[in-house]
Amino acid sequence: MTEPKIAVITPYYKEPLDVLEECHASVRSQGDHVTHFMIADGHAKPEIDDWQACHIKLPLSHGDFGNTPRGVGSTLAQSEGYDFITYLDADNWYHDGHIASLLDHIRETKAHVVSSFRTFHDLSGKEIPVRERAEERLKHIDTNCFFISKEVFPVTCVWALMPKVLGTVCDRVFLAALKHQRFTISSTRQRTVGYRTPYAYHYQQAGLPVPADAKMGSDLNPAIDYLKSNKGIAETVRLLGFWPLHYF
Repeated sequence: MTEPKIAVITPYYKEPLDVLEECHASVRSQGDHVTHFMIADGHAKPEIDDWQACHIKLPLSHGDFGNTPRGVGSTLAQSEGYDFITYLDADNWYHDGHIASLLDHIRETKAHVVSSFRTFHDLSGKEIPVRERAEERLKHIDTNCFFISKEVFPVTCVWALMPKVLGTVCDRVFLAALKHQRFTISSTRQRTVGYRTPYAYHYQQAGLPVPADAKMGSDLNPAIDYLKSNKGIAETVRLLGFWPLHYF
């Protein structure tokens, strides 16, 4: 049986080269049928030209948490005939067998979208004992955990269309778009994505010191406030065709 073509979309900005190397190596380890699209958001690293990756260089930074690069990468994957698209942020990585587990699950369930769970790590990469109830209850799917089939590809325009203020909740908006379109979603429930967390509450949950530059839960408030406003309701319905907060 011919292996399907799978595209992994990674936006990157100013991450250190060794962090990008770890991310890329984890994608390469998934198999030769997996192509890594590395999308530079205005700060291209010339070293990546020599890697086994599709290196796309956007001339300007977009300041939208990687959403524009995700949209560009998704469009390229569609035009180049890929069968599945998945996403991986530059500071995270896949554990061995991640793609295989998702592919097996989507074949078994016939779902349009499948997802995985995460292992959580501090900024140095050391695993920390954290779980997220929303993830385990399938109420939240992190960007790094989506695996989508061709039927879902038209929805990937949501990455680039959502207003910038929604960047902090972009994965929730994408999940809302999938629910709005009534796509079937299933999870392997396997922890196959390594997630380097910047969020203070994860360190607090683990009983660890909070990094000085950690993000607070309140960072999400502007996005939620926007979605609750008359302006946010009108703009998201106009741009996306639905109101994301209805599905949160």
